[in-house]
Formats: sequence, structure tokens, C-alpha cells
Amino acid sequence: MLSAKIWQEQGVKQHEISSRLGVCERTVRNYLKASDIPRERKKRTSKLDPYKDMVNSIIDEEPHYNCELLYERLVKAGYRGRISILRDYVKARRRRILTDAVIRFETIPGLQAQVDWKEFGRQQVGDRTIKLYAFIMTLGYSRTPFIRFTESMRSDVLLRCHREAFRHFGGVPAEILYDNMKTAFVADGTGSYQVNRDMLAFAAHYGFEPKRCRVRRPQTKGKVERAIGFVQTNFWPRVAGDGLPLDELNAAALEWIESIMDRRIGGMSESRRERLVADRNALKSLPGADLDIRRSIVCTVNRESCIVFETNKYSIHPDFIGQNVCLRVDDELRTGEVFDGLRSLRVIELFAPGMRRTFIHEGDRVEILKRHNIDRKKRLRLVRGKTRAARSTEVEIRHPSAYEAIAGGEL
Repeated sequence: MLSAKIWQEQGVKQHEISSRLGVCERTVRNYLKASDIPRERKKRTSKLDPYKDMVNSIIDEEPHYNCELLYERLVKAGYRGRISILRDYVKARRRRILTDAVIRFETIPGLQAQVDWKEFGRQQVGDRTIKLYAFIMTLGYSRTPFIRFTESMRSDVLLRCHREAFRHFGGVPAEILYDNMKTAFVADGTGSYQVNRDMLAFAAHYGFEPKRCRVRRPQTKGKVERAIGFVQTNFWPRVAGDGLPLDELNAAALEWIESIMDRRIGGMSESRRERLVADRNALKSLPGADLDIRRSIVCTVNRESCIVFETNKYSIHPDFIGQNVCLRVDDELRTGEVFDGLRSLRVIELFAPGMRRTFIHEGDRVEILKRHNIDRKKRLRLVRGKTRAARSTEVEIRHPSAYEAIAGGEL
């Protein structure tokens, strides 16, 4: 029909145009009268429109978030539409998120590191068979990894590995990306995820922002995933079956990292070592003092004036019998510090777990004896006898009835 307007501009009559086009004159007349500007369709509104930003933020973070829970949250916020409207919108939004093409993205130097664990199952480590794990942190720009093998994935172990990685890299990245590990993020009552309390304090002290990658989207932390694959296929076969002690295994991992630093990164013209220079120049400086990340255990001082930890007993001054104290454990140094509130009572060397041994501090022994009605001769004999045994700092475990016989009453 566009030719009808051209002919009209050339002076051709409407009846002639209708004849040429094979349509009636009324059709030609209506077409020629119509405006060239398309009529704007009235945009339909939805009761969900004011809440779409809220929905988007939740679904973008957790694509498989339950629609019924989401509907309840919207109703509390004032939504008065039906759940079917919400379901249709969430379905489309979810499809778009999950089918987006995975694009390889580059981070600027010093901006980001990615963290994950690799589980190796039960392995022979030194003279023990233990569950073995590997903590891996990878700098986003240079792809430089840090590896630390551990016996646990506890929160204090995770934070200690972070601290060792920062020292290895020579600084702290602006942000660190995690998957759904509970030692970094925990779900609140609404189903959203918040930074774990210990991780939040640690991040504030060292000056980085913890970030959580999208659930079921491992591509968002692809750099550390590739590092894990490289560790499993290139490093682990070199040491598997050797039964190296943990410290030797970690030393071997650092040597392996050094051996790959000069290799060119796939798809790039530079090596990790070359790019690490830019990373280190952009990393934040380490704080002047380390944060105390020892794990805390609340212990009750029992009738024997001892606390029990990992089946072993350690004496505390009898003034604290029946009270709770806090034992802060450094698993790396195998020491524990006992606190009464903010006051440090003493530092003790810890026995190996499961040994069922007892350590009685000499000052505690004298005070325990003083608390009971024991005549002077017996007291001197007991103190002198125990002084000789105290050189080894180990005391034989006795049944409580033995203490009753000594003290003349219940301890």
C-alpha cells in the first residue's frame, strides 16, 4: 500500500489507485487518511510492578527461591495480586538468569580473590589416616593460587588459611568470592544469606568485602574452580600415596605453585608471575596486628577443679569450681588460653586429643589441699610427694574416691 501514497503525490486519482491495486476505493481512502505515525499502544500495568525490584533482587541472588515464601514476603510488603502473576514473572526471570551465556570476565588487579575447598577423602598423612581437605584461594587478575592442606573445614581453620594466604600474596584483595559455604554465609529467617559473624569480624579487620556467588552457578567463581582442577590433575598425582606429614605436604604445594608461576596463562600472553606484580601493587596492606581467630570453648570447672577438653583434664584455681570459663584454642600451636571474662587466667600446653591425661598446676594443687581439713604433716607429705612428680607436668588419672580419701571429704 505504500505505492498508493506515492501515486497520490504524483496526482493519480483514488479510483485509479484502487483499480491498479485491485481494492475498493474506500480501502484506499482509509489508508491515505491514516497517519504515518504508529499509534502508541496503552501499556498494561500489573499489581506486581511496584514489587518487581524486590523480586528481582531475590531471584537474581537465589534463582530457585520458593515462590510461596516469596509470595508471603510480598504480601507482608503490601502486594495484593495473585500468586499466579508472581509465578509467571519469576519463571521468566529465572529462565533468563539460568540461560544467560557465561562470559569470561576479567577483574582489575587487586580487586578480587576466589575461595573454595577441595575434599580428598581419607588419606594417609604421616603416621595417621585422616580426612584431608585443601583450602584454595586464587587471585582473580593474576590467577595466582594459594593452597593449604588441613584436617578440617571449621570456621577458625578457614580464617587461619585466609591469613596465611594474605601473607603469601603480600596483601589483601578488595573483595573475596565464596560459594554457599556455611562458614562464610548463613541463611536468615527469610531465606536470604548474611555474612557469618566470625567472617564479618575477620573481613572488617583485614579490610575486604565477602561476596557470595550465585547458587548453582559455579562459573561465577570459575578461576578458583580451574585452580582446583589443576591441583587435582597436576599436583596431587605427584604426592598421592607418599604419606607426607601435613607440614611437608603444604611445603610441597608451595613448591609446586612456584614451578607453575612462569607458565603462560591459557588464552593470554602473560604468565602468573608477570601479572602478580600488578596484583601485589594493588592489594591492600596487611593490618599492623592479626585478629585473634582462636576457637572459643566454654568449659565448666568441675569438682576436681579441672576443665575437660578433648578427654584431657587441666586444673584451674579452686576459686572457679562450678563456674564457666572460656578456653581459646590455637590448634596450630596446640596451646589454650583460659579466660574469666576478659581476664586471662593462664596459658596451657594441650595434650593430643583422646589421651585422657591430666595436668595439675602446682599452685592449684596446694590451694586444693588448703581447702580441706588436712593436718599439717599430711599436707607437707602430699605436697613434697607431688612436687617430685610435677617435673613431668603429668599426673596420674585417679578415681574421685582417691581425692576424697586424701582430702577427707568431697572435692
